[in-house]
Amino acid sequence: MTDKPTVTNDSAFQFNHARHLAALDLRPQHVPDFQRLVKDLRFGSRFQLLICEYSNATYRDALIERLDAVLTGEGLAPAQLRLTPETHPDFAAAEADLRQLAAQHPAIHVLGGESWFDDTRWQTFNVRREAVARDVPARLLLWLRSEPLGRLARLAPDLWAWRAGVFSFTVEDAPVPTDITPQRGPIDTRSLAERSQRIATLRAYLDSEPPPPDDIRLPLLDEMAELYRSLGKLEESLRIREQEELPAFEKLGDLRSAAVTRGQIADILVARGELDTALRIHEQEVLPVFEKLGNLREAAVTRSKIADILRVRGELDTALRILEQEVLPVFEKLGDVHSATVARGKIANILQARGELDAALRIREQEVLPVYEKLGDLRSAAVARSKIADILQSRGELAAALRLHEQEVLPVLEKLGDRISADKIKERISTLKALLAAPPQG
Repeated sequence: MTDKPTVTNDSAFQFNHARHLAALDLRPQHVPDFQRLVKDLRFGSRFQLLICEYSNATYRDALIERLDAVLTGEGLAPAQLRLTPETHPDFAAAEADLRQLAAQHPAIHVLGGESWFDDTRWQTFNVRREAVARDVPARLLLWLRSEPLGRLARLAPDLWAWRAGVFSFTVEDAPVPTDITPQRGPIDTRSLAERSQRIATLRAYLDSEPPPPDDIRLPLLDEMAELYRSLGKLEESLRIREQEELPAFEKLGDLRSAAVTRGQIADILVARGELDTALRIHEQEVLPVFEKLGNLREAAVTRSKIADILRVRGELDTALRILEQEVLPVFEKLGDVHSATVARGKIANILQARGELDAALRIREQEVLPVYEKLGDLRSAAVARSKIADILQSRGELAAALRLHEQEVLPVLEKLGDRISADKIKERISTLKALLAAPPQG
């Protein structure tokens, strides 16, 4: 058996077509590394140690999905090995699983290494590197966050020298609230490829001749901007909102839709960390329009977003006053039970940030969670339980917090397909387990 696959003109064309198609909607800065990684996997030797640096688990999973599609098409069916202390108490257990997987899979994604590899395991891997290369004839893709890379180079210098390449797929996380938040409507569980294909379909239709009328074109533009936002392509989402949607609504004289679009623009700016500009838009360009139109609900929603920004900026007292006096009473008057409950949850957020844990816990347990359960809103109920667990952790009740996250939060988020929030909960579970396992201080 040869180390490298046979390549014909036809197979080379199919491979190049597949790898370029797979990289079409990646972040531009990652395309070169993605293409280089795919070529190394396809044409490199059977055993390779490929270091893949990442910072966002959801984006990592999307990359793996695209890599797997190309590799499977080349007859290199990949597998995954997730390292945990429970399944792999030492390096020998991990090595045994790698040998077993390599018998059927020419490529293996190794996940969980940043929390699993300690000094001893890195050093053992360093000593066992020749045995692994001999007994695990597979391309090992070791997915790691940035910090463990330095430890790998320091603790396993010989292994580090064996690397076939280091590929960077880090992304900047939004500097605004990273907690999971209530969301109305279903989670978009479509894959990155499916959403990208939908964008291509929408763009082809919108660019057709003659162009579709505004009553068809504008809703499709709105869908496309939201799809780009869900893929993390904020610049393109912002461009559509600012250059295609907003001018059309202004030309039509549709004040409400123009205000809604400006609010969506501000939301994107918040995601980019441009809080001052987003706040100005909400306060000066959105809220006055809804007040002029007499739209109480959308004015309250806008005030709630203003309070969110103020909370992030640390202006807790002002944010709390807006929520308690200008947002919650409106939703209660309108009979909007769900929005009122969301507002109460935001009030609890601020109380928790101010250290008023008992008051925050009472609101979540008595005024938030029961309502979501009655409404059948599974995701919002899971979020409420997660917030309760956070308060319990702050009070030192680690076992109770862990139970909530493991048994009542994570299963719901996974069932709903909310991978981003599920990943965050997994990180909290890992932290709690580490705290519980640590020896008592003093």
